[in-house]
Parts: sequence; structure tokens; C-alpha cells
Amino acid sequence: MDFLQKNTGSGLYSAYQYAFLKDDRISCGCGGTFDFDTNEKINDSVQFDLASLTKAIVTVPVFYELFSSKKLSENEKISRFFQDFQSDITVLELIRHTSGFPAWLPFYELVPAEKSLEERKREITRIIFEHQTSGKTKCYSDLNYLLLGFILEKIFNQPLNEIFENFKKINSLDFNLTYNPAKRTPKTAFSKLRNDFPERTVEDENSWFLDGITGHAGLFGSATGVVRYFESLLKTPWFMPRAKELNFAGFDRPEGSDSNYGKSAKSRYFGHLGFTGTAFLIDPDTKTIAALLTNSTHPTPGKPERKERIKSVRQQFFDTAFL
Repeated sequence: MDFLQKNTGSGLYSAYQYAFLKDDRISCGCGGTFDFDTNEKINDSVQFDLASLTKAIVTVPVFYELFSSKKLSENEKISRFFQDFQSDITVLELIRHTSGFPAWLPFYELVPAEKSLEERKREITRIIFEHQTSGKTKCYSDLNYLLLGFILEKIFNQPLNEIFENFKKINSLDFNLTYNPAKRTPKTAFSKLRNDFPERTVEDENSWFLDGITGHAGLFGSATGVVRYFESLLKTPWFMPRAKELNFAGFDRPEGSDSNYGKSAKSRYFGHLGFTGTAFLIDPDTKTIAALLTNSTHPTPGKPERKERIKSVRQQFFDTAFL
């Protein structure tokens, strides 16, 4: 994995972690520093901003369990939970990103910050429903998962972080994954809103605007924690049957021979990417699980050819891990 260390010197990221489980043996490693201005090295237990891996680690599995226990139908109309708004969009369409909602909106600019957290959530919900379209074309959208997080809070009558903590405990999934971590984390992109580099707080501004606890972003964790979490999740009696029935809705499937998941990735694999430079991939047949975490958006996601460079690193990592 020398190529991972090489990219700390190239400026793509200041820190990385990796872990992969193969043939019941786990391999892991890490390198780099918390930012480009410090010499303090990270270790295997340091938590990274997982960004959109939150969708696949928190939101999707909690809904899968609700579907499996018959506490909720995947075809339930979301208007049941937002009774002030009319919509024929279903919960499953939110999970699959086929609701027709746009990809993103700057809620931190559209909603007054002085409002309470619950008032901000209501305003954000109103704005999202104002952007409904007549068609339900596929569009990868954070808005879908913001609403899904709100729905879970309505179902459980708890904040999403408490829902996730209980979910982990009940299913014996209590690994190094949490919202709003207490210890130092690798820095990500400079925030104009906060006039600082996020550290121990999520990079995503919409998530930060909602106290860092949302269905689309906000989770922090280690690479080993991500791998161990999915290792245990695959063993639960309800996860794989429901995932197969729903064709792994909410997860990515590798497409073609030049995806972020490697040049030799099989179509049966499933995983997810995170904007900060994170990713995981799973082969459900061999139970091979791999996670790569970086802070590639530090100090700015606008660094030259970042998307192409992090894609190349992911490809090398996953092709090596699944060899």
C-alpha cells in the first residue's frame, strides 16, 4: 500500500486509513498527519469525517431493519410523516434516489440560523417539498436522505444519533462510529461559514447547520470500524435477505471497468463513496470488505484534478484488496 503514503506527499490528502477483511483475516494501516501544517501523526483509531458513507452506514440499515420487522413498508408514502405536504413519493424512492428531488440546496443560506433546531428542520422540509418535480428521474440527492433522517426521528421520537446508538447496541454493531466525536479528527475543507477548518465537526455545511446529526452526513469513524461494522451487519439474519430483495437500494454497485471501486470490480459488489475522500466496498459472496478513508478535501476540494486523483487511489486500493 505504498501508493497511499505517496499521496500524502503529493498533497492529495494529509492522512489516510485503510482496512480490509479477506478470508476471515483483517489487514489495516494508516499514515500521515491531522493536517498539512502539523507533524502529529494519526493512528488506526482516529476517526475520519465519513461524509456520505453516513447514508449507507446509518440511514439505509436502520430502514432495512424497519422493513424486515414489518414496522414500516418500503412503499409507504412520505406524506404520512409530513402531513402538511402532499406527495406520492415513497420511502423506497427516497432511498433509491428516484424521488425527483434536486441533488443539493444551501439550506444554511435559505433558513435563518437563529431559529431553533426543530424550526430549521421544518423550514428545510418545506423548502424540499417546494422543489418536488412531476417526474421521478434518478438523481443522487442529499435532500432524499435529509428527509429520511427526519422520518426516522419521527418514527422513533429520538434524535438520529440516539437512534443509531440504540441500533448498534441491539444488533451488536458497537464499533468506532459516531456523530460529533470527542477526539481530534483529520481536518477537511476550510469552512467560510465557520471561518475555520472543521475538526471534530462535519465538513458538510447543511449537516453542520443541523448540529452535525443528519441522515446524509455527519458520521465519523475509523477504517477498521467501518469494516468490522459491516462484517457484523452481514451476519445479522435480516440484512442480506432484505438487501437482496431491494437490490441493495441505497448502496452503489460498480459499473464498467473504470469505476471508483476499481478496474476489476464485479457487479455483485456493493459500497458507497464519501465526498471527503472516503469509500467502502463489499463482496457479499466472499464476505470481503474494504474501507479507505482520507481527508482529500483538505485544505480545499478545489485542488487540481482532485476527483481524478482520488479515483485513481481508490481503484488501486480496491483492486489490491479484492485481488
